[in-house]
Amino acid sequence: MSKALQIIQAKPNPLGKDKTGSGQSKPEQLLGEWVDVKNIGTELISFSSMTLNHTLFDSRCQSTNRTENYWSGGPEQFLPGQVIRVHTGKISDKHLMAEADRAGVDWHGYANRDNFVLNNRCGDRLHVTWPDANGRAASDVTYYRPNPPEGAVLRRRGEVLEPVSVATRY
Repeated sequence: MSKALQIIQAKPNPLGKDKTGSGQSKPEQLLGEWVDVKNIGTELISFSSMTLNHTLFDSRCQSTNRTENYWSGGPEQFLPGQVIRVHTGKISDKHLMAEADRAGVDWHGYANRDNFVLNNRCGDRLHVTWPDANGRAASDVTYYRPNPPEGAVLRRRGEVLEPVSVATRY
């Protein structure tokens, strides 16, 4: 029996214009920025015991050696083999979500943010933590490189998230 999570893919740079004319982030764009986490263990894990963080960088893209909470879960139970997609946007805007951002997962979590979180210019390092079967902190870490293509889904290959599909405009 094991408790294990893995960040399997992310979409840090949604396709399209990020802000309205007034400078506000578009709700549908915020819902299009997301991270997928899979329960790869053999035991259920409570969402409330999970935390998803990302790294903070300075203006020169140097790590500040600090992380910021991106999402913490609720009361649901995460079964083995299931995937949760954590969206930057708000649950109250979920009706605006594109079908491509809705499909292919068992659960949706919402960071409920008004602004983008994942770092495109510097790349980002993502961390998911949870208690293992003995109650000790366990974690999975992955990263993606600077300037991911707009609209790309980044899939896990080893320790890095790499583009596997890119939306195109003609």
